[in-house]
Amino acid sequence: MINVVRGVSAPPSLASQISYRSSDVIDVLHQVFNGKCYLTEKVFDSPKEMEIDHFLTQHERPDLKYEWKNLYAIDQKANKKKPKTTPEGGYLDPCNPDDDVEREIIYIVEFGGNALFKARDSSNQKAVNTANLLNHLHKDLKPAVKDKHHEVVNAVAEWHTAKVLCNQREELEKELLIKKLLSRDSHFTMLMRSIKAIQSLPTDFFD
Repeated sequence: MINVVRGVSAPPSLASQISYRSSDVIDVLHQVFNGKCYLTEKVFDSPKEMEIDHFLTQHERPDLKYEWKNLYAIDQKANKKKPKTTPEGGYLDPCNPDDDVEREIIYIVEFGGNALFKARDSSNQKAVNTANLLNHLHKDLKPAVKDKHHEVVNAVAEWHTAKVLCNQREELEKELLIKKLLSRDSHFTMLMRSIKAIQSLPTDFFD
């Protein structure tokens, strides 16, 4: 998960309270959430692949069905697997700066693509619940995470090699590739940023 600044007004169609899936809602949510699932960070190939999640569920808070700040971009599989009731204590909210999902969760990715999540503070029930949810949702994403991990590790190794050999063109090309792979617009940003191989990279590689 990454921290998200919603930063835009509610799309006009929500005022009618007829549908929360109108094209303007989908387009703006796609933009706000960097074109990816707010939970798994899987990038959508297009806005049409995106579903809409109610952060506070419709069952628990039907009054928030059309509330703009309660609508989140989610992947179809993640939407099906996410529990329909919120655990006691709730979840971390990536749109709430007080929750800081990038800090409150420890992100780990193993070379085989196994993704692990843990609350940094075990007394923070929202962080514990969120880590448990992420561990549940990422079970089906192991192949995709593995491929991205391999791509990042290889790019970093090639960047270091180009730097040692003073191959400035190759170094620049790999720098641009790494920045793209670790971007907030990319698949599995926080997992990729947890890889040990990237810890020695300059800070300006990260947006």
